[in-house]
Parts: sequence; structure tokens; C-alpha cells
Amino acid sequence: MKKILLSLMALVAIASADQLVKLNVSGMTCPACVKNVKGSLNEVSGVKESAVYLKEGKAEVKASDGTKADSLCDAVKKAGYGCSVAK
Repeated sequence: MKKILLSLMALVAIASADQLVKLNVSGMTCPACVKNVKGSLNEVSGVKESAVYLKEGKAEVKASDGTKADSLCDAVKKAGYGCSVAK
């Protein structure tokens, strides 16, 4: 039982090394834009999952702790959209 508890604690510590990055995304006009932004974000090394919201012009990215928010915005900009890190 003690080994199981220690293993679970180690897994929680590893999982908590993730960060949630919120982005403001401009220029999206349709669901295809959402798909493009999501695809671009998911290609960035360290990204585990992303959600993109058309109406709000926002994206939320779950990424490993070392992933830089600027690299996420760079990927969005490379896809043809505006991007800034939400404060």
C-alpha cells in the first residue's frame, strides 16, 4: 500500500509540471480557422492538448512546463493569425 501511495504521489508531481497558457487569437472567422490554429498549436513541441474558441478569440494550451508561450504565439502567427499571450 505504501509503495502504491508513493507511486501515485510521484505521478501527481509529474502531472503538475504542466502549465496552462492562455492566448488571445485574432483573425479567426470560421471553424476552419479554429482547426488551423489548433493544428498549429499541437505541432509545437511540449504541447499536450489545446482548445480554441472562435467566438471568444481565445486559445488554451496545456503544455509541459518548459514550453515557452512565445513559441505558441509564433506557431499561431505562422499559420496566418494574430496572437498575444493573455495576462
